[in-house]
Amino acid sequence: MTPPPPPPSSSRPLSSPALQPGCRYERHRTASPRWAVLHPLGHADFPGITASVPTARQWARDLLTGKINDDTLDDVLLLLSELVTNAIVHSDSGRGAHGSVTVCVALSTDHDGCGTVVHVEVIDDGSAVSLPFVRAATPDSDGGRGLFMVETLSARWGVHHDDEVGNAVWFHLPDVTTGHR
Repeated sequence: MTPPPPPPSSSRPLSSPALQPGCRYERHRTASPRWAVLHPLGHADFPGITASVPTARQWARDLLTGKINDDTLDDVLLLLSELVTNAIVHSDSGRGAHGSVTVCVALSTDHDGCGTVVHVEVIDDGSAVSLPFVRAATPDSDGGRGLFMVETLSARWGVHHDDEVGNAVWFHLPDVTTGHR
């Protein structure tokens, strides 16, 4: 049985003065234009082990409960689980003793200005051999559906690679209470 992972190394809100500007999240955030319109709620680092998936889900649940509709929260947690799992299985985050996955959560206003959009970003250690992409899964295959679900359920998603930071896979999911989907 695999022991549970340690708690996230940085689960404090982003407004905390103790935030270290040299961390992977901050380096990525300053280099990415999409963060200019987002209202960050928090970020946390998790070990690159499969036992981190439920820990990351619980961290995000605690962060988002009461801020978005429960149905939207369920979809966010499903897609987050897929991205964290992919980061651990397919990147260098899960290949070494010191691998890690960073989860970032933010809110923004939709294009109409009428509703809330949840932004989730998972940053991994990258891979020398591939970038994340949607695979065609056969009905009897055990995997290959994670990014397909992200593509299907989210309003937008994307991948950004940075040699220093790693890969960042993100998605936007409208809060269903706004009536937009």
